[in-house]
Amino acid sequence: MRLLDSNIIIDATDPENEWLEAEPFSISQISQIEVLGYHLITPYEIADLQEFPYSSNFLAVSDEVANKAIALRQQRKMSLADSILAPPRRK
Repeated sequence: MRLLDSNIIIDATDPENEWLEAEPFSISQISQIEVLGYHLITPYEIADLQEFPYSSNFLAVSDEVANKAIALRQQRKMSLADSILAPPRRK
């Protein structure tokens, strides 16, 4: 099973990209946040993209991981994905 990046999710909503229909895939909650949280997204794009995650295996993020990512992003300038994947700081 493939884990799709947010850019692949956006591309997959194009009707010409039928390749995805035959492949089993998963998406993470992080990718969903990145895609739907884009500041210039249109209402049409939101409606189209909101249907997409529900046709796949959805990988949720635990509260512990989400809270750690929030704390990291508040402390340092970093992307959402980097804050999720950041290794613990050594003391």
